[in-house]
Amino acid sequence: MLKPNNFRQTLGITQEEAAILLKTTKSQIAMFELGLRELPTAKMLKLVTLYNHVKNKQQDKSTVIDLKAETAKSILVVEQELKENELKLLLLNRELESYKAKYQKYSSTLELVAYLENEHPEKEQTSPDFTGILRRKAIKGMEKNGLSVQLKCELALKAAQHYHKELKKELERYK
Repeated sequence: MLKPNNFRQTLGITQEEAAILLKTTKSQIAMFELGLRELPTAKMLKLVTLYNHVKNKQQDKSTVIDLKAETAKSILVVEQELKENELKLLLLNRELESYKAKYQKYSSTLELVAYLENEHPEKEQTSPDFTGILRRKAIKGMEKNGLSVQLKCELALKAAQHYHKELKKELERYK
């Protein structure tokens, strides 16, 4: 027999929609579901009829949603997601390489500053103001493109690579 707590789930409707359908109040539906009150016979008969119709149609394979069409839609969604993920992988790789290149550049600038300040012959000594500017620029650039920033980008790249593998598995499942 119809259980009060699962009829709406089977029909795919809310308490409010059930009340409208059965021409009753939402509170009467709620009390029926809690087992505190029975529905009038006519309303119960209508509910059982609707419930049985939906249950029978769910079991009848001729009225099931066109699975080929749904599968084709799913394949399109996964393929689109794969393309977007491939672009994301490309962009993350470029971003990581850019961080590494800039970090190396600023590291080299810092080495140059150290040379200019400590090992450069006195007669060719550069201005302390100039080396100070170079030092600040190098330190700021290294902080902006540092190892922690690179690590964050590498983690995002690994996550995108993992997602890519999962998308490929999902695509194989549908094909």
